Amino acid sequence: MNKPVVYPADWMFRSELQLKLDEFGRRFLAEGDSWFTIGALNLPQVSNLLYQQQFGPSTVIISCAYPGDTLQQMGHNINDPYFDKLLRKKNFASYWEAILLSAGGNDLIDAAQQRAVNADGSPAPLNARVLLTPAEAAAVHPGVAGPERYLSDTGWDLLASYLRVNLEDLVTRRDQGPSAGRPLFLHTYSPPVVRPSGTVGAAKGWLYPAMVDYGIPEADWQGVADLLFDRLRLLWLKAGQELPQVHVFDSATLVPVVPAKPGTTGVSGDWVNEIHLTPGGYRKVGAVMGPWIDSVLATYP
Repeated sequence: MNKPVVYPADWMFRSELQLKLDEFGRRFLAEGDSWFTIGALNLPQVSNLLYQQQFGPSTVIISCAYPGDTLQQMGHNINDPYFDKLLRKKNFASYWEAILLSAGGNDLIDAAQQRAVNADGSPAPLNARVLLTPAEAAAVHPGVAGPERYLSDTGWDLLASYLRVNLEDLVTRRDQGPSAGRPLFLHTYSPPVVRPSGTVGAAKGWLYPAMVDYGIPEADWQGVADLLFDRLRLLWLKAGQELPQVHVFDSATLVPVVPAKPGTTGVSGDWVNEIHLTPGGYRKVGAVMGPWIDSVLATYP
């Protein structure tokens, strides 16, 4: 098995580098959020899933991934000037044997961090967020006792619709370029443990401060997080069944990563912080995902 060679996308536009992609057996184009980028600033522990893939043939990956990217940003070129060019633009686009996409995780985290109260003190609309305060939960889900009572179903439905529409847009863009009909690979996310462990700019993590801000009882934190990430998982699995040449690697169930211990603030289990894996954690995922990608690609001409 071989680890891929990963180049940042801007290297494709630097003539002095003269990348020789034809020397590799396969060429992939990658776009995504922090599982495909250096998303944690704890330098001894940084890694990402692209670096830890293991393939049979020699493979080069051109990565357009950017920390914090959401699916809309990937699809509409808000932060990245390269992905759309390399995918479909005349005089720039190339043929890629596959498209690798890490998406949805940052969108879900962003949605969980939407405040319950607007700046003017008024309640934020329920369809603009995925969490509910205890008072809202009692009103919206009377008689419900489990952690699901803290989920805003209208907010989730809007987020799910947004994710699906933007994924469909990416599929359309793929089919407007030289890589039309080539497989697009997605993955699901192992559910993170809610804990005060983050990085620069988010010292207490992402889900943890959201749970505290909403006043959700600590006993329900993990149940709420598990439900949200399972909803995202099911959304992607359904997309893989319905969209053309879209394949979903179910990392959440196929790769047993070691969960962090609740309450810890640093590296714990296979996690470097609340939502990012350690190099060893990504290595576990990549060791299974790479051969799975090989097996799917073997079904394509």
